[in-house]
Amino acid sequence: MEQRKSQSEILQKLVSDGHLTTDQASEIADAPVLAFRVRELVTYLASILIAIGAIFMVSGLLADVSKAGIAALLYLVTVALGYFSRKLSVSTNEKKRAGEVLEVAAVLAAAVASGILLDMTSMRSELSACMLAIVAGTWGALRAARSQFAGSLLMTASVPIVIMTSTSIMNLNGNNNQLVIGLMLIVGGIGLIAIGMRQIGFAYLPRFMGSVLIVIGSITMANVFSLGIGGLIPVGVGAMLFALGSRELAPENLVAGSIGIVVGLIMTVVYWIPGNVFQGLAIIACGVAMLIVLRTQLARASQLKPGAPTA
Repeated sequence: MEQRKSQSEILQKLVSDGHLTTDQASEIADAPVLAFRVRELVTYLASILIAIGAIFMVSGLLADVSKAGIAALLYLVTVALGYFSRKLSVSTNEKKRAGEVLEVAAVLAAAVASGILLDMTSMRSELSACMLAIVAGTWGALRAARSQFAGSLLMTASVPIVIMTSTSIMNLNGNNNQLVIGLMLIVGGIGLIAIGMRQIGFAYLPRFMGSVLIVIGSITMANVFSLGIGGLIPVGVGAMLFALGSRELAPENLVAGSIGIVVGLIMTVVYWIPGNVFQGLAIIACGVAMLIVLRTQLARASQLKPGAPTA
């Protein structure tokens, strides 16, 4: 598949085609991805402090209140936050972002209230946490395409929680546990990357977390097998991530893929080759081999006729 063009390449083409001036292209290239006013940032900071203070104060006032009463109060807070979040969502970008902060807070308040009620039914804490994370993640996935960051944040945060609680519920032991955890991490990471490649708000976050989960999952699975064979798992997974990052020009995939390749190679080399000197030579040889393959591929591509497909 054809490699994506970088921002600078696209801007240079627009300038050469006469669609933009050089100054306009430079202004676009230097513009930040997100723009926040100082007053907006100060408002967020002040809101966080107020919220923390309110939590401390309310926890003291509600020390003798029943769990059901606390849950009911949290549901009222959820409704209030949801109302104001909805009102702000049809305003300016600055107020929309503030509304999404309230949306995330509303989801958290509803999750805590529901967790309290489920705890009153003697349900296992892992099961209730898993259920609530699935609900919050589903809400985030549905909102991701229409929100600036709230949907991606809720969806991304829910996936690791679902994985951890699910494995705890299954109560696996030994290698089976590591194998299942590794597979779930990889599947969850692939899902996050797939969603993050769509047109959604703050798509970088699910792509980044997905890459991290995939690498951790591949290393976890490597420990299930003999390290001489298991080390090839993060190498293969890392190579696929690196290839995806190269095509999409995505640094999160490139960095994660590089870590997977390096860790897998070290695991394999250390297992099969004795002595630090020979191990170092083997790792250097792997790096040199990559450079030779890359040079050969570039040489072959330069010999193709213009317009011919390249690998």
